[in-house]
Amino acid sequence: MNKRERVLALAVGCIALLFGGVFGVRYLVIKPLQSIDRQTALLRDKLRQIHDERRAFFAAEDDLKRLAQTSFGTNADVATAHAGKMLTDLILRLGLSESEFARTPVGPRKLRGVQEVGWNVQGEGPLAKIVDLLFELEQCPQIHRLENVVLSAGDKPSRAKVRLRFLTLVVDAAPDTVPIGLKPKLTLASPERRLYDAIVQRDLFRPYLRRNAPDSALVSSIGDLPDGARPDLLKVVSLSEWQRTPEVHIMNLSSKKLQILKPGDAWAGGEIITVDYRPRSMPGKPGLLSFARVILKIGADFWAVEHGQTLAEKYQLSADALPSDLVKMQTQAKANRD
Repeated sequence: MNKRERVLALAVGCIALLFGGVFGVRYLVIKPLQSIDRQTALLRDKLRQIHDERRAFFAAEDDLKRLAQTSFGTNADVATAHAGKMLTDLILRLGLSESEFARTPVGPRKLRGVQEVGWNVQGEGPLAKIVDLLFELEQCPQIHRLENVVLSAGDKPSRAKVRLRFLTLVVDAAPDTVPIGLKPKLTLASPERRLYDAIVQRDLFRPYLRRNAPDSALVSSIGDLPDGARPDLLKVVSLSEWQRTPEVHIMNLSSKKLQILKPGDAWAGGEIITVDYRPRSMPGKPGLLSFARVILKIGADFWAVEHGQTLAEKYQLSADALPSDLVKMQTQAKANRD
């Protein structure tokens, strides 16, 4: 090998050694560094995600604490009881007659992370006090919602009937909180309450007063009535429950006497069978809901009187309108007769 060939071979070897060194450095140094950079970036992303989740957790916990502090209780039974007490206290504080209001519990209904409980409320009173009642319920500081609010004319001028559903939420597994004193933002003395005075001043729900005497055929079909009262003077003012037993409160509009009856008692020539708490359309008013009615058995037929109506407004129930237990009773009685 001559000198020229040796120089060329040496140059080729140096070039090969250089390339080998470059790839060796890249494999032994640069590639591990790049892998470390990728792992570092992934760890940063995970740490950022954990930090965001931790921050969201504490924010959600604060929201749950605030929600729990504005609820009526930590479980469904306590919240229902406290909400019912609040409704009763409010009715009495406004000077309304408790005997003219029926309250039936609603729920609990399971939702995501919470339970919904509440009360169906319906009653009658002076229009001004009914407006005050709705205003106070709307300003209740506890978490709540009013729905199915229906106002209609009362039996006398300046009186109104009201039906509504008062709902509240109970947080499942609520965090420990310190009770706080909740106060409504607005009261009856606030200027915002005066915005509703026109409803009372104009007596928007003034009823049409019927002056015709009741039909003699209807009077004869209901048998003897207490104190010789006419059917249009006997009004169902309350269908509340006491210790799981329904009570039927009958007001004599003439003598202002209140009669309290229970299922099994005789009334209006028949027997009180039960109190039906299913939401159903008012007779002749399909757009209005009634949440309670007393069911009578007169002879072989079943009759109903809606809450807030008089005996003169009773109507016969068809088979498909009866509660399931009465359908079974009727079927069994028919089978026994056969």
